[in-house]
Parts: sequence; structure tokens; C-alpha cells
Amino acid sequence: MREIFQLLFPVACLVCGLPDAQICSSCHRIIGPKIRSREIDGIKYWAGADYGQQLAKVILLAKEENNTPARNFLADLIVQTFMAASTEFNTENSLFIPIPSSRAANRTRGFRHALLLARIAAKRIEKSGIAKIKVGELLHVNRTISDQSNLNKSERAQNLSGAYSMNTRKKVSNSELQDHSIFLIDDLVTTGSSTREGLRALYEAGFGLCGVLSAGVSLGVSTRTFS
Repeated sequence: MREIFQLLFPVACLVCGLPDAQICSSCHRIIGPKIRSREIDGIKYWAGADYGQQLAKVILLAKEENNTPARNFLADLIVQTFMAASTEFNTENSLFIPIPSSRAANRTRGFRHALLLARIAAKRIEKSGIAKIKVGELLHVNRTISDQSNLNKSERAQNLSGAYSMNTRKKVSNSELQDHSIFLIDDLVTTGSSTREGLRALYEAGFGLCGVLSAGVSLGVSTRTFS
């Protein structure tokens, strides 16, 4: 039966194209999970894998093509980071806040990638019975920002400075702030500019965060502390 199903609905690795698995064993070994734990301005972050060609392809498929298996794979990495964070914090009741994309990017894509990623990770954690997770789209981009892909570290920081603010359409009670462990969620930490801006906006709104959970982290920052 499995052979007939594969003939009718062939499955190939999202990264290398080899048949029989959406992420083949070879690519899976290269990507991880390889949990990294460092700090950004005194706040801890956990990443599920080092960023490389294989992970880059998975992120692009999820982020730009709305590829469900790719996003599921990234969500699994975030689940692993949550498990690592759970050894240091009481995460029984947690709140996931995704890093926002610009409205233009959301319109072009037709979906909100980070929100979908956070929701999938939350569902998988809740299904396992580990914790209860709320997902709050509490941040939004309040002005025009440039594409970050070709910007260096200082340009990215300038591009995002003051760009995030609280989503006034989303209400969070004081009890939710006090009773939940709060995590910022992203698919990738590169220079830390998006993360810092998210932390700034949340701090100014009175949020206290446990940390940042991301699927991947750039190799240049995975082995040192952000300053």
C-alpha cells in the first residue's frame, strides 16, 4: 500500500529532492536540531539549528511559498527550543509573540508567516501535554521598512529602529502578563536587529520576557553573546 501511495503522491526532500521523505535523513542530520543558547542584551535566546544552505531553503519555502511541510519542520525546531527553555523557566502556561512582518510583505505573500509558525509550534506543544500556549499577534510594523536581506548589521538596526509597536486591536490582561511565561518567536536570528526591536517594543509596553525562541541562528552569532 505504501508503494502505491508513493506512486500516486510522490514525496521528495524539500532540500535535495531525494525521494521518500519531505526532509531526507542526510539533510536532517545537517540541519539539526542543534540547540544554541546565547544572550541578546541580557535576554536569553534559544535556536534550534545553525543557519546554512539547507535551512535557508526550508525557511524560504515556508516564508515565501507558504510550504506547509517546510513550516512544520521549522515549528518542530521551535518546539525543541521550547523544551530547552523549559529546563530554566516554568513554562506550563506560556505566551508566544511572533516577530511581525511588514504589511506590504504580508499582502504580497497572502499570509503571516511568523504567526502561522508560532501557532503550529504552540499546537504541537499543547498536543504533547507539555504546556498550555497562547499565541498573541501583539506586535505590528508601524512604518515602511526596507528589505533586510542586503543590509549589514548597522543598516538593519537603523532600518528597524522604532519600527515595531503594540497592536492596539489585541488586548492582553494583566493576569495574562503575570501568569504566563512570555517568549518572542522568530524563524531566524541573524544580526539580532529584529529581536532587539521586538524586545524594545514589548519592554516599553510593560512586558517581562523569558526569552526568544527561533528555528535557526546565523553561524556568525551562534557561538558568541550578542552585545
